[in-house]
Amino acid sequence: MFETVKLGLSLLHQAVMEGKWREMFHERIFRNRIVTPVELDLRALEWQKDPLEGTGCVFLELSREDIETGKLSFAVHERRANALYKLGRGMRGFALVREGIVLGDLWCVAPSDKSKPIRHPDLTMLRLECAEGEAYAQDMLIDPRHRGKNLAVPLQRAFHLALKQEGWKKVYGFYYDDNLPAMWMHRMLKFKELPKLRVSRISRFYLKVEKAA
Repeated sequence: MFETVKLGLSLLHQAVMEGKWREMFHERIFRNRIVTPVELDLRALEWQKDPLEGTGCVFLELSREDIETGKLSFAVHERRANALYKLGRGMRGFALVREGIVLGDLWCVAPSDKSKPIRHPDLTMLRLECAEGEAYAQDMLIDPRHRGKNLAVPLQRAFHLALKQEGWKKVYGFYYDDNLPAMWMHRMLKFKELPKLRVSRISRFYLKVEKAA
């Protein structure tokens, strides 16, 4: 409970300092927002080129030890609290790192035992069920100062290749239709779009989910 409150206050502080508190509330409190669930067949990936070529970054999986010992720091300070919160709940995080600084990170539910059912509140909202060997990814953020510098797609591609190498077959995700950069990124990465949903939400609670017309 304390970690949840701490994370919430950290995110609020970030939003206020950046003058984006309206955007923060829009992400957590909304009515009839259109959501597009997506899926990607990892077995079909055949990228030959290094996804990180030209970025000057390395791709790695985040660990609590690297964060708490200061081996890694975050360009967006509040993402540190977010990372520790998610790691404490069994999620896995992957990042683009340059000179020890995390410029972008993304999170997933992909346990070591692929036969165990995957659970996450978003999956209920999206009306998805992950079968054996299927993972769920969410919550990607690129440091605002590095947006527009071709980091989002390389991070996603490196992440997908890492999951494929571990033996994962498919990964699910979603984007909000009013988030145009997210929409185009998923289409560029050739995600398959699933039936759209209309969602109303307050904080962590989804009040209404129905098929979009």
